[in-house]
Amino acid sequence: MSVNCAFGSVSRLGSLFVCGRASLLGPSVSRVSVAGARAIDQSSSRWLSDMVGGLSAGTAVVSGLALGADTVAFKSALARGLPCVAVLPSGFDNITPRSNLGLARRIVKAGGVLVSAYPPSARASRGSFVARNQIIAELGKFLIVPQFEVKSGTRHTVDFAQQANKLIVVQNANYSGNQFVLKSSKYNTIAK
Repeated sequence: MSVNCAFGSVSRLGSLFVCGRASLLGPSVSRVSVAGARAIDQSSSRWLSDMVGGLSAGTAVVSGLALGADTVAFKSALARGLPCVAVLPSGFDNITPRSNLGLARRIVKAGGVLVSAYPPSARASRGSFVARNQIIAELGKFLIVPQFEVKSGTRHTVDFAQQANKLIVVQNANYSGNQFVLKSSKYNTIAK
């Protein structure tokens, strides 16, 4: 199946809908996932930009296209010429937040890919954000988390990463989620 959306041609890759460079989802591509607070502070933004800046050339950055940490991660990756994999909680015709439509276009234009478990016209729902977070956790070799609170969507991504035996790189900072993960023996973490 191949249809068009505002960003280009949409095709299927297994159960996923993709728009852009689908090869970024292949087994030979190194990918790192990012999740974190929508209301990210300046210190965490700098930490995350530094972490993305330290990735090897060609490493794809996977995140959710939300405001905050996701946006910082993608803008940092694009500035450094790293490919981006944006995982959406909706179809490509209903990107949320609408304020990141331009960022979605930049990602595809720069050779990245948009990914969704939903057909192009699907709208986001509460459950679709959790499903998106699972995809984000599973696509990356490890998960980078700059800042989050225990009761947040990022907690879902962290738990999915733990279930998939992924390393979680967490900023050693005084946020409830960061401290919870760092103090728990349940998670495979590195504090940076």
